Amino acid sequence: MQELREADPRRIGPYEVMGRLGGGGMGEVYLAEARAGVRLAVKVVRAEYAEDRIFRARFRQEVRAAQTVGGAGTYTARVVDADTEGERPWMATEFVDGPNLRDAVLDGGPLSEDVVRLLAAALGEALGAIHARGMVHRDLKPSNILLAPEGPRVIDFGIVRALEATTLTRTGAVVGSVGYVSPEQIRNGGRVGPQSDIFSLGAVLAYAAAGREPFGEGQDSVVLLRILTGDIDLTGVPQGVRPLVAPCLSEDPARRPAPAELVEAAGHTVRSLRDGLRPGWYRPDADPVTGAEGEPVHWQPEPVAQERESRVEYIVPATATDAPEPSPGRAPTRRRLLRAATAGAVLATGGGVGGWLWLRDPGGEQRRGSAGGSTARPSSAASVAGRASGVVWQYETGGLGGRRGPCAALSPDGGRLYVGGADESLHAVSAEGRQLWAVQLHGRVMAPLATADSVYCLLEGEREGASKLCAVTVEGTLRWTRTIDEGNSQFPVGAGDLVLVTTGNTASRGSLRAYGADGSVRWQTASGPAPTSEPAVVDDNVYVSTFGDAVEALDVRTGNRMWSVRISAAPGRAEAVDGTLVLGSAGDRGLRGITLDGRPKWSVDNRDVGGSRYFTSVAFGAVAVTTNEGQLTALSPRDGSTVWNVTGGGTGQSRSDPTVQGAFAYTCLDSTLHVVDRRGRLRSRVAFEYPQVDTHHPVVRGDRVYVATAKGVTALDVMV
Repeated sequence: MQELREADPRRIGPYEVMGRLGGGGMGEVYLAEARAGVRLAVKVVRAEYAEDRIFRARFRQEVRAAQTVGGAGTYTARVVDADTEGERPWMATEFVDGPNLRDAVLDGGPLSEDVVRLLAAALGEALGAIHARGMVHRDLKPSNILLAPEGPRVIDFGIVRALEATTLTRTGAVVGSVGYVSPEQIRNGGRVGPQSDIFSLGAVLAYAAAGREPFGEGQDSVVLLRILTGDIDLTGVPQGVRPLVAPCLSEDPARRPAPAELVEAAGHTVRSLRDGLRPGWYRPDADPVTGAEGEPVHWQPEPVAQERESRVEYIVPATATDAPEPSPGRAPTRRRLLRAATAGAVLATGGGVGGWLWLRDPGGEQRRGSAGGSTARPSSAASVAGRASGVVWQYETGGLGGRRGPCAALSPDGGRLYVGGADESLHAVSAEGRQLWAVQLHGRVMAPLATADSVYCLLEGEREGASKLCAVTVEGTLRWTRTIDEGNSQFPVGAGDLVLVTTGNTASRGSLRAYGADGSVRWQTASGPAPTSEPAVVDDNVYVSTFGDAVEALDVRTGNRMWSVRISAAPGRAEAVDGTLVLGSAGDRGLRGITLDGRPKWSVDNRDVGGSRYFTSVAFGAVAVTTNEGQLTALSPRDGSTVWNVTGGGTGQSRSDPTVQGAFAYTCLDSTLHVVDRRGRLRSRVAFEYPQVDTHHPVVRGDRVYVATAKGVTALDVMV
């Protein structure tokens, strides 16, 4: 860590800057500390990119997606806070106390075969989690992999995509790290799918196993040509791990393994991987490094990565033809994976080579050209599928708006479903899956709330949460729209005849506001620092968490503050379970328990679930249930310990928040609905298509369960 320079900030948002960790093509990185003592790595965007509107829009989108990735078992550095609208946008991630893979290999030489297998499995899990959120890393390299005591952490996912969008780069150019970009990333001007990351992962594993660059050293144009022609040197990679490396480096994206297949081929399961990643895992035979007083030395990231910076552009020739995105359905089986590996490491020859140039240093010459066009959202369409495996029908809206909340809202009589679409419309759907109406609201519609005479919904704003609250009649007529100071709410919360929403964001003061059915504000209570998420209503009380590191209780009828308690950095949404408020917080993995009258009860680090301000749980009898790492977990409200786990058996890359209805809890793990009873016994499983990309939870009425998908909503008939 370096000392702060005169021009460096002393505070970034609510965080105190402790030192400078480094800088790169996109911005400066600082070590910062929250008021609760939690350390974070904060990346501040360069001024020239901050002034570019296209970059800002893409950066905003990527930060939103990145905030949904993380938690125990994902092996990614969680994005815990961000301000995408400030004069200099920034994002804060958990601080990882460990070296990057580049430095670890330079200091200690190649990793052993067993450690490479652990690394391959963990990075496969990380890419699976990133891809499940619709993201592609685009710049996976050794210096973007940090080696924490409990396992590797992937950082900077989504950053390159934002950089590609800027008008400071040329049309048809791709920004990536020489030696770790895929052939299609070079040919297609950055138009790549998830399999591009697998190629980069293969190069990373080759470097970790051999201790040298798989495509050699030399001028960047020469290295790029070697990638395109498959001129790779695996002589230093032990025979035992070549079956992991070689298939990843296939010139054909469709022949590369999927992340889950890579985990399997590495010989690991979720449980065995977690058991293998203990302190000292990547240097099991090394002596601990100690300081002058005999205390362990904590690693700090190097100021600048030892690799070439991600600042090389590859200019596509005018005659180049864009290759299609690889189809996820064409991923090879493990048998194909191993068979491909035995064929050797000689890869097929790629296409022609275009020109290349360096991105200019800040203040240098800017390139002409634009960042290209945008892609239109799919239009709304309803389709009815035949009854098979519990699927009754599918309704498509181009995806759902928002990131969490119910996947839809049921009318009080259960006869119709209201769905908020990414197509910027609110839809009413019959029990048979037929569209009754759709009203255009000119904004991505987040999870709705239904009453007997109205449907309320928030519209996505430019930041993390909503900018407008709308009320629509049950006949499909817009009643009113109210603009709110953008907050972190993803869905409105009902409290009798009131509709509650939060306002404000991390950079401003916020409030909790109660609207009446006519759109009037019945009460508003300032929270000081803004609320971090939606409020929770329990009887006559409303509980709201704030970026002031506090949880507050308000009277639901008047908004009067009853108590406020400071507990941790940016606590998340509280859930009342058997007399205890259970919640997570930003910047660490701790879970917190608070009594209903505001007394801190317990604090625990539970590795089964992790903790962040995005942690959510639901009361299920006398336990709290939550999803994480491909499983449904029940927690005791007495001390935060695990009561039982139900594992989905899939990749764990996609999950929903749980829903409790009667004696059962419902959750989606990958593309399968799981129904579990109060003793943690699996009672039913129903598979469906198009696994969801966010955590919207199922909606249940009798034997009918509605689940979120990447395209909209699917109706299932479930017999328990």
